[in-house]
Amino acid sequence: MTPNAAIRFISKDRNHFFNTLNERVNAYFREHQLSKHANSALVIKTIVLLGAYIVPFILLLAFQPAFGWALVLWAIMGFAMAGVGMSIMHDANHGAYSSKSGVNTFISLSLNLVGGSMFNWKLQHNVLHHTFTNIVHYDEDIADKPMLRLSPHTEVKGAHRFQWIFATLIYGLVTLYWVTAKDFLQFARYTRNGVSKGTPAQHRLILTKIILLKVVYFFVFLGTPLLLGLSFWPVLAGFLLMHFIGGVVLTVIFQLAHTVEETTFPRPNAEGNIDNDWAIHQMNTTVNFCRNNRLLSWYVGGLNFQVEHHLFPRISHVHYPRIARIVQHTAEEFNVPYLEHRSFASALRSHFATLRQFGRLPDLNEVIG
Repeated sequence: MTPNAAIRFISKDRNHFFNTLNERVNAYFREHQLSKHANSALVIKTIVLLGAYIVPFILLLAFQPAFGWALVLWAIMGFAMAGVGMSIMHDANHGAYSSKSGVNTFISLSLNLVGGSMFNWKLQHNVLHHTFTNIVHYDEDIADKPMLRLSPHTEVKGAHRFQWIFATLIYGLVTLYWVTAKDFLQFARYTRNGVSKGTPAQHRLILTKIILLKVVYFFVFLGTPLLLGLSFWPVLAGFLLMHFIGGVVLTVIFQLAHTVEETTFPRPNAEGNIDNDWAIHQMNTTVNFCRNNRLLSWYVGGLNFQVEHHLFPRISHVHYPRIARIVQHTAEEFNVPYLEHRSFASALRSHFATLRQFGRLPDLNEVIG
């Protein structure tokens, strides 16, 4: 199947879980007179993370430190780059940062600062991942990568047997692949398969913008240091280090929510139906981790509350710790699974155990109704 084919979530038994949950969450915001969008804490975090990404680069250019200290600055940028993606860009591209679309669009431009395309990201993440979570050939987050198998419903290859060993190295290449080739390949695929609904003229304009943004990005981060007298190889080494760190952090955090032992990977039946309510499907395919770790929650932008995020993507992540109690209580009331790992180590172990299992598991290509 391709994303062109329609998938419908059809539950045989009418379930009031999400309607009840939605009413309770809305009541929480009314009773506490809260906006569902960013608060002052998120604005401060935006400044801190963008500063942690931009200021080290300015220091690098201004003081041209020795190679070791330069790598430290590039490393800080790598962690900040991941933080910008998880905590700032993510909310904005979901329309959760502000009630004003113009503010969301402006904050979304932070994705351009880290080399990505807002156009492609919204299609891959908002449309495909959030709608078809963990459904093979629809959710690109679980699409097979070079030497990695992330679904039990694809062909198993010899190299997959060892993927749990070398996966971290491949994760470190993800953002570098993203800023060089992925955006162009995605753009071509989405225009070809109909995921992107624009006209040919609109697609030409979008492609032109993507090309220009890439040129500016590489000129700033590679060209500018060279013009100011820094040596090529140290700059390239730092740039690669930044992307390796950013790639590992981003990929691991996202994988811990879906590619773990507790989640399911359902497939549509012959009619293209998933025999489940959409919201309960999200509960079966998404896992929280480290809900009580405030520092981690701050850094990853609430992506350790992925259950709440998948149910309410237009609510800013700053509210997830509070509404998580409502979600968990309602799930228990309706006998719906609420999946979570209490610790980061537990979530990480589960992810790599899943990679090991998928590396050995035959292709489960049967249709699941």
